[in-house]
Amino acid sequence: MLILDFESLKDARITLTLIFVNILSYIVFNLAAPEEVLLFLAQINRKIIYDYQIWRLLSSMFLHANPIHLFSNMLALLLFGATVENNKIISKIQFLIIYFISGLIGNLFSLFLLELNSISLGASGAIFGLIGTAFIIVTTDDPSLIFFALFYIVFFLVSSLVEGINLWAHIFGLLGGILFGYLFYTRKMKIKPVY
Repeated sequence: MLILDFESLKDARITLTLIFVNILSYIVFNLAAPEEVLLFLAQINRKIIYDYQIWRLLSSMFLHANPIHLFSNMLALLLFGATVENNKIISKIQFLIIYFISGLIGNLFSLFLLELNSISLGASGAIFGLIGTAFIIVTTDDPSLIFFALFYIVFFLVSSLVEGINLWAHIFGLLGGILFGYLFYTRKMKIKPVY
């Protein structure tokens, strides 16, 4: 389940589509369009609260600050997205719910926990949702891996402590993913009929 080969990548169509959309968005909004367009779509807390520009909570999930930001997020999306999407218990619709709602949860908490003039962008809240769900899948399937899985969680959270990274989006995206992992995976496993 944790090893990605060509077949598992080929079956992760939603993950690959999300990666394509994020890369295309970077090319369009960072390289081709004027900077004002990027700022019109990024999460700027003041604009959301006072000007009701709510679309920023969603559109900011498809924007990235620079090539390193894009590359690190897309690599994590590839690994954890394919792991969750290829799981037979979680449906494609549930995968999309995990991705988008975890990202929105991270952005909403960022809205209230960061300063008014804060600017946020990136898919990492949504990706941390997938990390949270992958954590639930791994520890439900094999509880002996809980310390290994916790190490991954701690590693990703500690790497979020760098200045300029939206820690709140990571933490609350992760918590959203853990919740959805429980609802969509662990609960289904517990009520699975035994024949």
